[in-house]
Amino acid sequence: MSLLLRYILGLCAISTLTPVFAADTGAWSSRSVYQTMTDRFARTDGSTTHPCNTTDGLYCGGTWRGMINQLDYIEGMGFDAVMISPVVKNIEGRASYGEAYHGYWPQDLYSLNPHFGTEQDLLDLSKAVHDRGMYLMMDTVINNMAYFTNGQDPSTSIDYSVLHPFNEAKYYHAYCPITDYNNYSLAQRCWTGDNIVALPDLKTEDLTVQTMLNDWVQEIMTNYSIDGLRLDAAKHVTPDFLPVFQKAAFNSFVTGEVFDQSIDTICSYQNDLTSVPNYPIYFALLDAFTKGNTTTLPDNIEIMKHSCPNVTTLTTFSENHDVARFASLESDINLAKNLLTFTILFDGIPMIYQGQEQHLSGPYDPKNREALWLTTYDTTAPLYKHISTLNAIRKHANQVDPNYLATQTYPVYRGSSEMGFRKGREGHQIITVLSTQGSKSGAYDITMMNGYQPGFVVMDIFTCRNYSTNDMGELRLGMDGGEPRVLFPVNLMNGSGLCGFVFSREDVRGNV
Repeated sequence: MSLLLRYILGLCAISTLTPVFAADTGAWSSRSVYQTMTDRFARTDGSTTHPCNTTDGLYCGGTWRGMINQLDYIEGMGFDAVMISPVVKNIEGRASYGEAYHGYWPQDLYSLNPHFGTEQDLLDLSKAVHDRGMYLMMDTVINNMAYFTNGQDPSTSIDYSVLHPFNEAKYYHAYCPITDYNNYSLAQRCWTGDNIVALPDLKTEDLTVQTMLNDWVQEIMTNYSIDGLRLDAAKHVTPDFLPVFQKAAFNSFVTGEVFDQSIDTICSYQNDLTSVPNYPIYFALLDAFTKGNTTTLPDNIEIMKHSCPNVTTLTTFSENHDVARFASLESDINLAKNLLTFTILFDGIPMIYQGQEQHLSGPYDPKNREALWLTTYDTTAPLYKHISTLNAIRKHANQVDPNYLATQTYPVYRGSSEMGFRKGREGHQIITVLSTQGSKSGAYDITMMNGYQPGFVVMDIFTCRNYSTNDMGELRLGMDGGEPRVLFPVNLMNGSGLCGFVFSREDVRGNV
């Protein structure tokens, strides 16, 4: 009897058949996601010296078994969800620019990638993640399959019979190259890839193709207890199929990649999917912390608030495997702290790319896909500890006010090099103050209104220093070294585990 059948039979006595592992958007809203690239995260042998030449784009040996051995490292930063690379079997062979180490060149959806491990390894990883109370997110490719054409014409050189389950040309669009990626209609019916590695484009508007993809995602999510999905290249998938696919995926949380900085475009995709990565905010963050622009970020926050159905269900990020590492654009570590502070505390579900905590500096793909083991998983690294603090206060704010994450951020201060933001209801809010000056900045004060009553006392969770509002509700805040400030009411700090306050769920409940 298949795992899927056993599962369904076990649930036949209840009114719904939604698997317990398929977490919906509401369940994901409090989570913080650590994005791994399986081949580059951890090796089975535990090596921290095995070389990995990112320029060549070859497999470096990361595995699911290796990841199990490094879950303490992820959990130590306060993450409670892990994203892994696509798990299915990819095409074998080497192009001039590398191999399928990334997982985005699928050949057989019903087999696993043997480079990453065995079926038992993936089952064990899923169990190990869930045993810690964490969620497992799977990166997913449904737009295309892959085939080595090695310079031949993709329109005539594909042997579809080796692709599974889409083993006939009838499942694909006729070949045409994408000449304009901003033309969405063209991007959805033509092929990505090139004449070395062709990526035959599935007819995701076709009902037979849809049914086959829906059946597959249900089976793989059930077999490996997958809680949610990142959907690669959602921009290239027929838009009408996106909500159908999310429903087929047990209505679990799905965030679909739409690489576009247009607010209107990103917000429009929420009509089809619950979530997409927040690229408009990503580009605004680059403006702020590589160019010193304190206007674009606050402006985009306000525009998106009125344009998107729900900004709080988008995924927030400041690095991923498709964009340059921040440290390759700006090496100042205090600017990186500001960047991370906003990423984790802004509206939405934060997603931090492996190696960001180690201030890795690889520029664009493929050099931004470094082997993490070469950092020796340093838990004393400044950004590792910084992320841990941020995840702790985010969780704590949600515990003392269960409506916290549903509230929307709005700007409360803007200086020539500072930006202040508020999130949360009065008396429970987090005030975040960011600096674009960098670590060479000296000490100075700013005075700001923050929504607290006169005489209210708040604490900066990084310096553990208290600040009190004056009789007019103004706060005089000390800035130094370009460091960010994150302020939270002192009377609600019990249970946070920060600044000498012991973590205690009883303390949390007592302060609600």
